[in-house]
Amino acid sequence: MTSIQALQCSAATMLADSSQSRHLDLDVQAVRNSQVNPKTHKASAIRRTLDAYGIDDNRKTLSKLNQDKYHVLIKSDESGVIDFNHGAYISKNLEDDYGSFRWLNPRGLQKYQTDDLAQVTLTTTNLAQLQQTYKDANVTQFLVELLYGNSREPSDKVYKEVYKENPDVFHYSAPLGTGNGFLIYPNIPYMSQTYTAGQVTDLPTRPEGIQLTAWAVHPTAPQNLIQEINGDLSIGQIPSNQKIELHQHRAELMTGVKSLTSILDLEQGDVEMLEKLKLDSFQHLVDTYGVSAEKDKISLFFHFPVAPSTATLHLHIWVNKGDHPLNESRAFGIDEVIHHLRQGETIDTLILSRNDGQFILPTKDMLHKIKGMPESKTPRPADYRELKLPIGIENR
Repeated sequence: MTSIQALQCSAATMLADSSQSRHLDLDVQAVRNSQVNPKTHKASAIRRTLDAYGIDDNRKTLSKLNQDKYHVLIKSDESGVIDFNHGAYISKNLEDDYGSFRWLNPRGLQKYQTDDLAQVTLTTTNLAQLQQTYKDANVTQFLVELLYGNSREPSDKVYKEVYKENPDVFHYSAPLGTGNGFLIYPNIPYMSQTYTAGQVTDLPTRPEGIQLTAWAVHPTAPQNLIQEINGDLSIGQIPSNQKIELHQHRAELMTGVKSLTSILDLEQGDVEMLEKLKLDSFQHLVDTYGVSAEKDKISLFFHFPVAPSTATLHLHIWVNKGDHPLNESRAFGIDEVIHHLRQGETIDTLILSRNDGQFILPTKDMLHKIKGMPESKTPRPADYRELKLPIGIENR
């Protein structure tokens, strides 16, 4: 039987003299990144290898990167003081690809990264009272001014500076029958001047992403802008025997067409309307902004609760945008709403199933003081941690 010879180092790989071999015995104790096992008083073999090649052994740190829910990149000075005026880049575990970050603009960051919070726990009675509060509100004022278009002097600022400069970023989703249509356009306070310069097809790849809203337009609301968008003055024309009515409950009684003030007004019969709104929103993103459903992260959602001043149902349309956990906590996706209603459930049960009806709200918005809200209380410390991004709020 042939014996197997032990492997020997090739002469080509042998060191020329013994003095060179001394360089193989590295003093790993002197290397900054070499940590000694307290039980054996020795560094691990892997750590010694990494140190020998001058590589930081940060495996323990890297192993945690994909465990946290949020990872945040934010600007700070040399002393560590955070600058909130630049916004933040956020990567959310299980949503964003590893190493992929989305931008949260300064306005949203400063609004939601706060300790000034109030907790309310809603019941069916509260929801009925809130629905009445919203019905007694007028159509959102800045929407009304925009809908008047050029029929007033001076005309609305958004109409003059955004619509007239770049009308393609406005789209009207026509109603089914005689119901509510939806006006889709940029959420101006959160967007840049890009919209007035006509440079919108690169927005999906820009840090700011895309942020639109689709506002319900009742038949009794002003129709001037709708007619201009469609290029047909007969479209959206209010009948001669019907006047403009901005009070939403009176408009509903006058026409028999439901006013849409919040998701509380949505019922099973509205599923087809919501599906059309979703389809039209997607098509507008594709046609105007070059958005790809395969490549881009698209989010369509309603907020609840909302302030009476914005109590006209509106869908948020976001593409490649970062969000804050406090804002997400009161966001209801359009797919979630459609699925729930299609199952024959009411919106009340959907809202009350969200954290058992508990909502934590920024006190600055005064949502906890709306007529119909229950008495608020201070959230628990655990709730604060859950609804804040892992950045140093104390440094602001």
